[in-house]
Amino acid sequence: MTTKRRADQIESSVNMMSAGEGLLDAAAACALLGVKPASLYAYVSRGQIRSLRVGQQRQRWYVAEDVRRLAARAGARRGHEAVAVGALRWGEPVLASAITAVADGALAYRGHRVGDLLARGARFEQVAELLWEAAPAAWPTLAPSSRRASAPSPTPVALLIATLPHLRAADPAPWPTTIAREHARARALIVDLLGVVGAAAAPGGGLAAGLARGLGRGDDAARALDAALVACADHELNPSTFAARVAAGTGADLYACVGAALYTLTGPRHGGAPEVVDAVLDELPARGLPAAMRARLARGERLPGFGHRLYPAGDPRVPLLTARLPRPVTPAAARRLAHARAVAELGHALTGEAPSLDYALVMIARALDLPATWTTALFALGRVAGWVAHALEQRASGDGLRPRARYVGPPVITP
Repeated sequence: MTTKRRADQIESSVNMMSAGEGLLDAAAACALLGVKPASLYAYVSRGQIRSLRVGQQRQRWYVAEDVRRLAARAGARRGHEAVAVGALRWGEPVLASAITAVADGALAYRGHRVGDLLARGARFEQVAELLWEAAPAAWPTLAPSSRRASAPSPTPVALLIATLPHLRAADPAPWPTTIAREHARARALIVDLLGVVGAAAAPGGGLAAGLARGLGRGDDAARALDAALVACADHELNPSTFAARVAAGTGADLYACVGAALYTLTGPRHGGAPEVVDAVLDELPARGLPAAMRARLARGERLPGFGHRLYPAGDPRVPLLTARLPRPVTPAAARRLAHARAVAELGHALTGEAPSLDYALVMIARALDLPATWTTALFALGRVAGWVAHALEQRASGDGLRPRARYVGPPVITP
């Protein structure tokens, strides 16, 4: 294949994109690469950077992901600076942690594969203590009854965010203290957060059973919710966890660390992603689904929720949760769940990418006939356990996290 033909094919593969955050103009691409336009054009001709025109514009645009990847590679040859830059974008590990491993297509907490923990029937509370390296202890009890968790407004995550300042204000000694006291504080914090979204005491059951009871659901739901909380408990150094560690490195208390993480989680590119998936599912028709999905892809529109950079062969959390899906609580819930399954299967066939955790959370919420906002809430409630573990580990390291910025603005004026 000639170089020109390859470049034409590469351009064709992106010709449905629109100018925006995924594209750079020539000046921005050259600035990021540190090269002259002639070098940029050479990269395009060699197929290293995809380029295109948008609509009838004469100006050419360049795929930002290609430019950044090439810049990181070139910088790695120049020294440590570019390695550090690349590490902040799914690159090399930036700090040591003994909490969670993502390797060989599996997820493990403290050396225990999540699939094995679920197979052994480990409850969320036990997994939280495993992440914290805490000795087993009694957890505070949920209130006997609570407000129905399915109230439409405010959203469950909004309730979690709103209650944190009140929990801190009610704590007579909120500052960091001994590890045993921090473990006790973490247990109380998780129970309080579950309570504020409606979880209620379930005799003989754990926290997930209490959440199911507060939602007006049964044992079948409790098992699925417990599995979801366990699967969401930690995932290495994701954005919200990094935020928790940054806060912990400053000496902030546990409420502040969880608060920093919780605000970060709400973004649609992180914990809010399942809600984006659910919205797209509502846009896709049940009848004529294959044609609608092909048309969407042909227009250059994404199918969110497919693929994960850490799991090229598929997110291992998805089969763990879909194998534990509860029975749909209503005929309408059954139809919505079937639709989500159909989109997940067809999307995999059309894109070659497997569905991510987002789809599994959407399926659980649909089976239980819960609003889409509960997908983010389940994500957040489970991840509190991981945020606590990382905050405590960051404190124990004695280090703060304070990366440097490479200044690329106008020259500093010297009087």
